[in-house]
Amino acid sequence: MNAPSAARPCAGLSVVEVAAGVSDLGLGLAGGVPGLLLADLGARVTRVVGTRPAPIDADVPWGRAWHRDKRIVATDDRDEILALLRAADVALVYGPEELVERRGLGYRDLAEANPALVYARCRSGRTAKGTTADYGLLVEAAAGFCTQLDGHRPGPIFVDVRAPGVGAASLLSVSVLGLLRRRALTGEGGWSETSLYDGMLATLGCMIGRSERAAPEIEGYWEKGSTFPNFLYRCADGELVQVWFGGKGMYASLIGVLGDEPSEKGYYTDQMTGRLGERAQRWVSLFAKKPRDVWIAELRRAGVACEPVLGPGEALADPHLKEIGLAVERGRDTVLGSPVSVTALTGERPAGRRTTGGGRGLLSGLRVADFSAFVAGPLAAEVLADLGADVVKVEPPEGEAMRAAAYAVAACQRGKRSLALDIGAPEARRAVEKLLAWADVVVHNFRVGVAERLGIGAEDVARLNPGAVYCHASAFGDTGPRARFPGNDALMQAVTGFERAIGGEGNEPIAATWIPVDMAGGWVAAAGVLAGLYARAADGGGRRVVTSLLGAGMLTHSGVFTRDGALVPGPSLDARQTGYGPGYRIYEGGDGAWFALVIPDAEGWRRLASEIGGLPETYAPLRGGAADTAAREAEAVLEAAFAAEPAAVWTTRLRDLGLLAEPIEALNRDGFRRAVLDDPVNRRIGRVVTYETADWGRFEQIGPLLRYGPGPAEGPELTLPRVGEHTTEVLAELGLSHGEIDALLAAKVARRLDEERT
Repeated sequence: MNAPSAARPCAGLSVVEVAAGVSDLGLGLAGGVPGLLLADLGARVTRVVGTRPAPIDADVPWGRAWHRDKRIVATDDRDEILALLRAADVALVYGPEELVERRGLGYRDLAEANPALVYARCRSGRTAKGTTADYGLLVEAAAGFCTQLDGHRPGPIFVDVRAPGVGAASLLSVSVLGLLRRRALTGEGGWSETSLYDGMLATLGCMIGRSERAAPEIEGYWEKGSTFPNFLYRCADGELVQVWFGGKGMYASLIGVLGDEPSEKGYYTDQMTGRLGERAQRWVSLFAKKPRDVWIAELRRAGVACEPVLGPGEALADPHLKEIGLAVERGRDTVLGSPVSVTALTGERPAGRRTTGGGRGLLSGLRVADFSAFVAGPLAAEVLADLGADVVKVEPPEGEAMRAAAYAVAACQRGKRSLALDIGAPEARRAVEKLLAWADVVVHNFRVGVAERLGIGAEDVARLNPGAVYCHASAFGDTGPRARFPGNDALMQAVTGFERAIGGEGNEPIAATWIPVDMAGGWVAAAGVLAGLYARAADGGGRRVVTSLLGAGMLTHSGVFTRDGALVPGPSLDARQTGYGPGYRIYEGGDGAWFALVIPDAEGWRRLASEIGGLPETYAPLRGGAADTAAREAEAVLEAAFAAEPAAVWTTRLRDLGLLAEPIEALNRDGFRRAVLDDPVNRRIGRVVTYETADWGRFEQIGPLLRYGPGPAEGPELTLPRVGEHTTEVLAELGLSHGEIDALLAAKVARRLDEERT
């Protein structure tokens, strides 16, 4: 077992990806990004594929980006694959059971010969409805995800956010790095397991919840969704700009730049009274008066956050991405670089606390100081809590800003302890320094320069605790020309191509409303922390981890790259928002109901042609490739044929032909959440959890999705902390005397929960 280096935590590791009977299109990021991340962190990655590539992938170029630094081995020989796995440190294994476990390639088959192996399995997801094949579209259709955004026409749409692949890639990466840390401490290997369905749920924590007695506006959000305006505007040159003004003073500055009437009572009052919505409509005509570049310059001068609305991959041309390593050259291609940076925190190599994870979870005994707010940083810390870490959430005495949006608190604060402390007050300095010295991990997502001003920057932590893992979950990275720019989910959806991808060809962009980039950012930051912890486990040295919302957003469409400066986009959504082509899209039946269809190979195409006359002989499942004309002709033929019978009839008939078809149930927001929360399989395996909360009574939400072993892994403590609930407890643990604690409380620098009750 080779020790990792400070600069490349996974240096010396051998990783084997086994992609058996799966496709890049179907698995999406799940099938390529975990191995890519490990390669970027220094591992040697070998990807094993069959001698016959998945036919549906013929016109899918995304693998060139996802597999860019891997050695590709094409073989169907079981013994050759087995030999590679027996010599590996990490196995990432995909495919149906008949090609994996039944061929002796499962974890149990390998663990005896290679007990130090870390084995991560992505298999077909199962719910009460049954098992769904490993195609992201089928997973979304079966779950009803296709019904959760209003499109440019009535009915469900192909929601091009890659949710199953993004989430499953995150779950696999976090699991592998957590198991590697345990292996570095104990020498033991282990296994983890996930699915595309789990991955979809991993992105929806801020969308799905149900409470017994939450305030009407909170329960209404979970039941009906967000009604908040998107603040997306078309300018005089026809280009679009995304505006955000949630930062201090931005609302007044935006009103001033636009020349709109001043707000008497401010942002939150205008939002609650509906005046903000009125302004949003009024601003349409104002933005139409100047070109986008002019607006962006004026808004940024005034301190208002804004970003151009780009298509997938277009941001790779931004010099900022190259400077911070998010755009890298591979011959003629420019592809997305690693969204995670791990470097040495200091030159010292102190003897760090060696917690082995022998108790509740992989990170049992690990201490985390979470100074972050909003979503990405808090979610990263929650993932650590789900793995057994003791996470102290540090928030202002009045509570962090996102407590006003309680659904975000529910999604990102589970299992933590709340320390309500004004960390900027001089009286709090001793407590803050003790907390920094106490922590194994320090997490924050302040804008560049703020942490340093508050005395919790990397240099402060290195001085007080050189063995800590310090994570900055930034917006645009911590260096480069855009490092100090503010960022949030909406801005990143705009600049990374997310909104344009969902909108479909030639249409207005559409924003996803469940803050998916923020959620992805949290998972990426958690993976970064675990990479740092793995490296620290070997030598005791602290690590500095930097991730960004920009990197997380770019990751979603990371298969898109440029060649000789021209975009190579691969399959893209059509104007009717149905999918990528006749063999990977949704169709409307004669009764107005819809279903999803995947035709993975020429044999399936032939069987379909035997049922539907007029289908071109050429297998052409996707538009935009060499057989584009045949693909478009096939879509017209299939649309007309499917319109002749109800969707349920076609679903049955297609399945009888051995084709992959899933009905799409018409679900509103409440129906969708009920389908997840009330599924008995989800409840039985812990995808959904229920527990009591002080403010809301019984609460249900998507639970910890990380499944790993060997041996029983107790779940995390299911609680939601109230503001200051653990203030005195934590301060006492840090060594502050009763007198010191009382002085902080009396000065209102700290707050405890009983003060709120009185």
